[in-house]
Amino acid sequence: MLTGILPALVVLVLAVADYLLWAARGRPWHDRTVILLLLPPILAAVWICVGGLVTGVERSDEARLLLEVGPGVALTGLLCTLVSYHGRHRPLENER
Repeated sequence: MLTGILPALVVLVLAVADYLLWAARGRPWHDRTVILLLLPPILAAVWICVGGLVTGVERSDEARLLLEVGPGVALTGLLCTLVSYHGRHRPLENER
């Protein structure tokens, strides 16, 4: 529970809250609050990857890859991509 479902719920709740805040603000470019709101979900996604190892959850190598490492790496990658998307700058701002 502490290495799978709970961190996954943290990712889900905060990612949805992040999207709703971003949409409510008119989908701004480089919004610090929206970016910072995604940092705890990234930490939770990394915890999904390593939490079972740290806490000593008994799993086979195949189960660990399927239930921890794969989903954790995928979530981390998606959330980091989302941070970079929120952090982009308008192309015209760079031309000044």
